[in-house]
Amino acid sequence: MATVVDRYGESVVQAVIHRILVDGVPFRTAAADHDVAPLDGVQIGTVATQTLDVLNTEQLA
Repeated sequence: MATVVDRYGESVVQAVIHRILVDGVPFRTAAADHDVAPLDGVQIGTVATQTLDVLNTEQLA
């Protein structure tokens, strides 16, 4: 994930994560909205959703 942040910048990655988690936009669409490569958008979305799942699971335990 650090490579993606280095490549696009923290604000762009945050914007893509927001579009995915809050707005419910598909990974590749969120990436395209911010000129991020589709594969990087999938990586960002996958990490973001997995992290959210872990946090939700920990909160319920």
